[in-house]
Amino acid sequence: MSEQENVKIAMKFFEGLNSHVPGANRELQAPDYKQEAPGAAGMQNASEAEAYVQGFIEAFPDLHFDIRHTIAQGDFVVVNWMSSGTHTGGLRTPTGAVIPPTGKKAMVPGSTTYQFKGGKVTQAWVHWDMTTLLAQLGLMPGM
Repeated sequence: MSEQENVKIAMKFFEGLNSHVPGANRELQAPDYKQEAPGAAGMQNASEAEAYVQGFIEAFPDLHFDIRHTIAQGDFVVVNWMSSGTHTGGLRTPTGAVIPPTGKKAMVPGSTTYQFKGGKVTQAWVHWDMTTLLAQLGLMPGM
């Protein structure tokens, strides 16, 4: 696949995230898809990655990702994004505790690096600013 075709697939991935439909991105993922993300215990498979995202959708039902920049090189696409949402549901922490809804809006920057093979996403590395999220929810001192 060309770099531009990979960028189109990455954009479709974010359309799936923004749709909030469970399984929306399964057709874009390779059977052995893996993801690394903040707060996850380790590498996640497709089902675990979907549950990770679903946890944020439950905590922020209006969660939305705006794409800021994309960079493509070979089999990799990097997407810089800004997420936004209102904390109206319980937010599960990595330890299993639940942060009760604060009703506060948050905007958090992040990036996702995708690796492609044969027109499918084989791996994703997600990076986002957890400290900014917690500060905006009033759960730690502002920065």
